[in-house]
Amino acid sequence: MKKWIPPVALLLCCMVWGTTFVAIKKIAHLIDPYLLATLRSLLAVLVLFPMLIITNKKNVFFDKQAIKYGLITGIILGGIYVIQTLGMQFTSSNHSAFITSSAVIMVPLLLVLTGKQQLNFTQIACIFLIALGLYLLTNSNDNQPYNLGDTITFFGAIVCALHIILSGHFVRKTEFLGLIFYQFLFAMIISFFGLLISKGINPSEINFSPLVINNVLYLGFFGTLLCFFVTVWAQKFVSTITTAMILSLEPIFAATTSFIVLQESLSLLEIIGGIAIILGLITFNVLDAKSGVGLN
Repeated sequence: MKKWIPPVALLLCCMVWGTTFVAIKKIAHLIDPYLLATLRSLLAVLVLFPMLIITNKKNVFFDKQAIKYGLITGIILGGIYVIQTLGMQFTSSNHSAFITSSAVIMVPLLLVLTGKQQLNFTQIACIFLIALGLYLLTNSNDNQPYNLGDTITFFGAIVCALHIILSGHFVRKTEFLGLIFYQFLFAMIISFFGLLISKGINPSEINFSPLVINNVLYLGFFGTLLCFFVTVWAQKFVSTITTAMILSLEPIFAATTSFIVLQESLSLLEIIGGIAIILGLITFNVLDAKSGVGLN
């Protein structure tokens, strides 16, 4: 295999993840957040289940550890999907992408609070740079300094950071494929119950338009399942530093797609804020990779 294939695969996944913010934005007002979370997870389960059967991995279905850890991460993952979609109803896909990317630096902050990691001066400076970028990004409009969607999305980034920590911890304790399968399964179940409790199911209220169906399929197959497996595979051949730098570009792809598809633009202050976030993320990730201390 040629050396350029894995990093290009990572870059393509990063591009796809960037476009998922636009896909969610386009249907955020057309589909219930709980229903979208249910369908995204369902599509992943429908692909994973037969794949595990065909590849003779049926033993993972009976892995008690995978079930337990999958339940925990699945509940959190379902929450992330719901919060992200809900936040997108009130903010732009640009803001959602940049704010969500801040989950990368929330991971070490949470670990610091639990006494499991320490930060050096440069890493702390990166965190302040990202915080400044978030402030400029979300407070650039003098006519509307407060945005409910940005606040919801920021909370979602914190939940995402918790998911990153727990996933990294649990994957070392159980079968990888089993953990992933049950994570999607329980994300689907918890999202479905959330739908029942919040609104119930009324088929006449479900939007079956081509726009909704196409974007749900894109999010489920490409943004959720395919990119996840491709990323895991590519990281076996690509250095941690290169991986971190590539994945840090996700908000740029999101902003570009938003401008092309949704005609969403950024003000000068928002652009400065976005640049600060990207620089902070890349620097922090590179420093963390060089130190050899994983965030998980």
